[in-house]
Amino acid sequence: MFRRAAKVNLYEKLVQTARQQPDHPAVVCPDQDEVYTYAQLCDMIDEVAAQLAAAGVSAGECVGLHAPSGLNYIVVNYALWRCGACVVPIPVELADVEKQALCERIRLEHIVSRDVSANVFHPAVCGPVQKLADDNLLFPVRPLRDHPAGFADVNAAFIRFSSGTTGDSKGVVLSHETILDRIHAANDGMEICPQDRVIWLLSMSYHFAVSIVAYLTFGATTVICPRKTRLGSAIVDTTARYQGTIIYGSPSHYLLMAADRSGQLLSHLRLAISTASALSSRTAAAFRDRFGIPLTQAYGIIEVGLPCINLLWADQHVDAVGKLLPAYDLKLVDLGLGKGLKEIHIRGQGLLDAYYDPWRTRDRIMPDGWFATGDLGELDSEGCLFIRGRSKEMINVGGMKYFPQEVEAVLESHPAVQEAAVYAHRSPQAEETGRARVMLKPGVAQPPGEQDLRRYCARRVTYFKVPERIFFVATLPRTGSGKPLRRGMPIADDAAAILENA
Repeated sequence: MFRRAAKVNLYEKLVQTARQQPDHPAVVCPDQDEVYTYAQLCDMIDEVAAQLAAAGVSAGECVGLHAPSGLNYIVVNYALWRCGACVVPIPVELADVEKQALCERIRLEHIVSRDVSANVFHPAVCGPVQKLADDNLLFPVRPLRDHPAGFADVNAAFIRFSSGTTGDSKGVVLSHETILDRIHAANDGMEICPQDRVIWLLSMSYHFAVSIVAYLTFGATTVICPRKTRLGSAIVDTTARYQGTIIYGSPSHYLLMAADRSGQLLSHLRLAISTASALSSRTAAAFRDRFGIPLTQAYGIIEVGLPCINLLWADQHVDAVGKLLPAYDLKLVDLGLGKGLKEIHIRGQGLLDAYYDPWRTRDRIMPDGWFATGDLGELDSEGCLFIRGRSKEMINVGGMKYFPQEVEAVLESHPAVQEAAVYAHRSPQAEETGRARVMLKPGVAQPPGEQDLRRYCARRVTYFKVPERIFFVATLPRTGSGKPLRRGMPIADDAAAILENA
């Protein structure tokens, strides 16, 4: 017997959709050449939920979900909701110390993982590991803290720490009601319906609570793209084979797709949405040239949802995130930064319920109803929003400030550069300078050196914006959600990972 909350439960919303279209494809797994209908998906969820309940998972507790993206992630997440539990994603991409920090900062009573070793969790495990369906394992966990006072008053569905679990990351608490509000607000723009086939590319640990839930609630088919060596061609092949209508990916995904030379066109694609990091005009142009389809940039915030999608200006203003969706209001607040840049504040439907650690409810976070995003932006005369950076990312060189995105765009305009990340570096004397990591295009005949790129920048930006050092890397560091990591982390002295200049 399952104990269900009397309020909204997103599992029940999925069941309602399944009743309306039991034989409609819900999830497609091209790797196994398998198609799962909505009825089959619900049956799989019910089986795992019964096992979880029999193993002691109960309503009101928080359960860590440590699993790679895929059908299994969807099944277990919904099964935990079926039991009335709150899901705490533990991204497999995180370092062990970050996973351990999650166990310490949130009261967990169980963890679901397929990793039988899962050594990172063993210090907290307090009983025998139980086997579930599809090779899932249930680890009973010794709670290392209590829930904050007031947590039980929230019909919590999801707690996700924003990109990383250290520093000022607080843990965003989202209720079933809030997620439901969010997906309806976002669908005013995307208009997802059963005829849609969504090509899935992103980490479910970071993008499940709006994206996947929306696709399943509104009856679409989610096609989980295989992870292959030639990822760009794999995305193109999968989209063409399954007649994908929507892709929701990062700029890096679209750049890889643009490099595909198969000649396949994506005639069924109606929305190619770019998220996770800023979309460059070069990436947008390369994608448009290859497929004849404009990239649509979206503005997603874990505390807010998806308040903006560039549905009207994708051709003219590729760097814009568009107009606010009807469920939201926006105002720009002057922080005295100059250059016409102001902080974006948003209010509306589906804003977070609370921060978990330290505990603060919605009315304390935004007593006037407005959420301060920390992002800086501008509106043009048509009400189109442009994101210009984050106030915390500004680089301050001797009192002269600039945003890393400006210098990244200059570096990426070099014909040999594929992608760049500019970040602030603080010396032992507490002086701040700008540095850059650069990933070159493969097969460049005469790669530029560090001083070549510094001179290239010096001809295009003022002197204090020229990076003090430029490091050539094989891959750019990113947060688990795919955003560029713009902070001065130690650079590995490994010739396979980095080609550092003397």
